Parts: sequence; C-alpha cells; structure tokens
Amino acid sequence: MTKVHTVFCPGCAHKVRLTVSEAPPHDGQANLPDGAEFVCLDFGEACTEGACPLTGSPGIVMGVRLARSHLNDGRFKTMTATCQACGNVTELEVLDSDYVFCTVCETTSRWTLLTLDDETRIAVTLG
Repeated sequence: MTKVHTVFCPGCAHKVRLTVSEAPPHDGQANLPDGAEFVCLDFGEACTEGACPLTGSPGIVMGVRLARSHLNDGRFKTMTATCQACGNVTELEVLDSDYVFCTVCETTSRWTLLTLDDETRIAVTLG
C-alpha cells in the first residue's frame, strides 16, 4: 500500500497529499519507469504554472507523474480523441491547456481544440 504524507505546499498555500511512486522491483531496460518519484495527489490547474515548489521540477511534470501513477485518476477531466502516439481513439486525461495523457499508451502529447465552420469543436493531439 502506498504511504501518503500530508505536507504544506507554499504554491497552493494549503496542505496537499504527497506520496512516492514505487520503483520497479528489478533493474530493467530504458522503457521501465524510474519509480521512486514524488507524486502530488492534489495536483491542480494552478500547479502547471512555473515550477513545483515541493520538487523544483516544472509543474506539469507532477501532473504527468500523477496520471502515470493512476493513484487519483478522477482528478483529470477526460475527452475522447485520437492519440497521436498510438493512433487509438481513446480517453485522454487533460493535464492542462497544452498537454493530455493517453490512457492506453501512457504517452503525454500536446493538444489543441479546433472549431469547425458549424461551431463544432474537436480535440486534436499534436506530434
């Protein structure tokens, strides 16, 4: 079971839940995640601006870590679109106004909304 710590985040000015992702049980090839990374379970929209005050990494990195960990999947809005990386029409978790996370191939992609002539809006992932 993942141990969760409550810490004060100076960026949010309130307490947040922080955990550490599990490292792989053995050394592996480059495609294995590193693991043992801080994951904020309360990542939010304001967290994407600037650096995370708890880790010093770009804020969006914490969003990607949370999405990959699947520890709080309900945190993100989702949309259905074609993932540029795997080509599947799938649920994409919206990390912020620039990035989405594919729930099938676990790739992070840039995205945009296009407005068609009839005012229909479609999401498009960018390579």
